[in-house]
Amino acid sequence: MGQHWWATLTSLQHVYWIIAIAASVALAIQLILVCVSGMEFHIGSDLGAHHGGDIGAPHFHILTIRNIVAFFAVFGWVGLALNHAGFATTITIIASFSSGLLMMVILAAMFLGLSKLQSSGTLDFATAKGLAAQTYLIIPAARKSFGKIEVVLQGKKVEMDAITDDTLQIPTGTIVKIIDIINNQAIVERT
Repeated sequence: MGQHWWATLTSLQHVYWIIAIAASVALAIQLILVCVSGMEFHIGSDLGAHHGGDIGAPHFHILTIRNIVAFFAVFGWVGLALNHAGFATTITIIASFSSGLLMMVILAAMFLGLSKLQSSGTLDFATAKGLAAQTYLIIPAARKSFGKIEVVLQGKKVEMDAITDDTLQIPTGTIVKIIDIINNQAIVERT
């Protein structure tokens, strides 16, 4: 029966079903990992580059793994709904794409707001000086842009923006040492 149902679908419906199911499974896995690990929903790395700005200021990130997965989930389900409702292919694709983009912007804005709340909390980022951390987002060389690190600070795993004076970029997953903190921004070096 399942094969017969699948065979009756159009190519566009096949694409939407595959995208919707795969993205929904990925979202469910992210949610389970958040619940099991106790992390503050920092699943997925940032793919967009940081573009300067004030040191320590929260950044608006649209291109994160979390946001891209949400884009595809919304894109797939909205596309299926519109296609099954009989909308034209062009309208379906444009509306589903727009809905996915809107979801990415909403999530980015929501997490920007949460990061502002976190940075105004009681964590004393100055106590991170001298601690070891792990690179979460590539840190470009010679302070060209910001990267991110994860560090255990006051018993809590937190993300911090990070820069380096190293002449080579520091890849994701590298253990680094925090040599200084300026405006809640870590300056790191390889260990």
